Amino acid sequence: MGGPESAPGLPVVVALFGPTGVGKTAVGARVAETLGVRVISCDSLQVYRGLPILTNQPQAVDGRHAEALVGVAGPEEEWTAAVYASRAVPLIEQDLATTGWAFISGGTGLYLRAALAPLAMAPPADAALRASLEERLRLEGPERLHSELAERDPTAAARIHPRNARRVVRALEISMGEPGGAFSERDELWKPRYRHPTLLVGLTMDRHELWERIDRRAREMVQRGAVEEVRHNRMVLQPGKGAAKAIGYQEIVALLDGEATEQQTIDRIAQATRRYAKRQLTWMRRLEDAVIMDATGREPDDLARAVVDLAVGMKAGFDQERSDDAVR
Repeated sequence: MGGPESAPGLPVVVALFGPTGVGKTAVGARVAETLGVRVISCDSLQVYRGLPILTNQPQAVDGRHAEALVGVAGPEEEWTAAVYASRAVPLIEQDLATTGWAFISGGTGLYLRAALAPLAMAPPADAALRASLEERLRLEGPERLHSELAERDPTAAARIHPRNARRVVRALEISMGEPGGAFSERDELWKPRYRHPTLLVGLTMDRHELWERIDRRAREMVQRGAVEEVRHNRMVLQPGKGAAKAIGYQEIVALLDGEATEQQTIDRIAQATRRYAKRQLTWMRRLEDAVIMDATGREPDDLARAVVDLAVGMKAGFDQERSDDAVR
C-alpha cells in the first residue's frame, strides 16, 4: 500500500476498534505503515509480559514488539484505564508532533476512550455508604433502591436495569455521597470530547464467521503453548489480578488441575471469548461517532485502504475549514 507518509496540516488521530477475532492486527499494521507511524496498542491484557500466546500479542521481531504498549507490564501488575492513558497519551502526542498522524488500535473500549479523551471518572467508593447500601440491597432488593435512584437521578435510573444491583448501588452511592452528585453526569464514556481531531473506525463481521475465527483461535492458542505459559506464571499470579484476568487463564488452570480435558478447555475458552466479543460489539454500537466497516469477506489491504482514505479525507476537510475561516 502506498499512502501519506507525511501529513502537513491539522494533526489527526486514527483509532481502530472492534471485537476480538475481527482482524484488527492485520488491518492496523497496514494502516500504520501507510501513515508512517507506529501502532499504539489498546488492549488491557496485551500490556502484560509472560503470556504472549494467551493474550494474542502481535508477534515480536528480534525481541521487539510490533506494537507500542505490548508486553510492558509485569504479569502481576494491576493496570487501570488511568495508568494506560498515562502511557498512551504521550505516545500519541509525540507521533502527532512528528508526523501529523497517530494511530491506536485495540479492543478495550475504556482504555481507548481514556487515550483519546479525558474521562469524568467516578469518585472513589465510600466504604461506609457502600456497606449501608449493600445491606439495604440485601433487605429491600434492587427494585426498591432503583426506585430511590429514579427520584435522585432519573437519567441514570432510565439507563440502568432495576435488577442490575451493582450499578444501582454505585449510582446511588454517587448521588448520595456528593452534594448535587449525579451518576448520569459522570457517565462520559459515550460523549467524545477528543483532545485532537479523531477518526474512530469500528470493524464488524458476520457473526457466524467471527465465531468460527474465535473457535479456531482458541484451539490454536492451546496447541501453540498457552498451557505452558500459564504453568510458568501461575505461581506469581493471583486469581483475577493482573494477567490472570486474561480470557483462558482460569480455564487452563482447571486443565492443569485435572478438572477439564484439553477439548473442554478449548470449548470453554471459545465460549468465554464469544461472550467478550459480544460485549465489545455492544460498546461499538454505543460509539455514535464511529464509522462502522463490515470486514466480512474483505482483505486487510482493502480495509486498511478504506481507513486511510477516510483519514486523509478528514484531514483535508479540517484544513479546508481552516482555510475558509482565514478568508472570512
